[in-house]
Amino acid sequence: MIIQVMIGWLATFVTGGLVWFFSERIDPLRDIKYAEQFLKEFGAAVISIFFTIILAYLYGNLIITLIPASFREWLSSFGLLSLPLWVRLILAYLIKDFCYYVAHWCMHYNKFLWQTHLWHHSIQQLWWLAAQRTSFTSRFLFQVGFLAFPLLAIPPEVMFYLGLTSPLHENWTHSNVKWRSWMGMLEWIFVTPRYHSLHHTRVGAYNLGSYFTIFDRLFGTYLDPESINPDEQTFGINDEPITWQKVIGI
Repeated sequence: MIIQVMIGWLATFVTGGLVWFFSERIDPLRDIKYAEQFLKEFGAAVISIFFTIILAYLYGNLIITLIPASFREWLSSFGLLSLPLWVRLILAYLIKDFCYYVAHWCMHYNKFLWQTHLWHHSIQQLWWLAAQRTSFTSRFLFQVGFLAFPLLAIPPEVMFYLGLTSPLHENWTHSNVKWRSWMGMLEWIFVTPRYHSLHHTRVGAYNLGSYFTIFDRLFGTYLDPESINPDEQTFGINDEPITWQKVIGI
């Protein structure tokens, strides 16, 4: 457990430092007093890291319980498990992102599930560390898609390294960087900082994807960042007190 805690801390803060040094510091969207904001978000980051570790153990047991060998054999009969590793990785990421999209859509359109996501949308200064402000129930629902990786026989050591890239992705897509037009090229496939930060404005439940933009385009929740002026937008919902219900997500 201690080793996993240390790895989680390193992955979050080292990648966040890289995002800040090479991106936010050079081309910030807004002027942020980072020292003040760091103290505000540090506690949330600590809580989130422990949530992630707990969920890793929980999902590890779920994999053993809910995915019997017979099910993998059934998948193998279709030839899925004999595909090259890189093909299975793409499939796993697409499945994961689709599950994320569905969970995210439900959080925004169901008043009960919205409670799981409320704490994350209380972020009013969007920057890399703010990405960690995520409730326990929200993280649980978002992690369901990770079951695609063991289902498709992605080796545990590969999953470990992929898991370390998740904080980098979260930190980058929540980073405080200007909305540059070159990001539009990436957005044909991938989520960028401007694509996701638009989701944190008050324009509505758009741009719900995590890694890919395809599901937003398919299901009508895509909003082109070029059509929105970020200087006219505010981030987050009303600045209400943080309660344990928000942190847990109930």
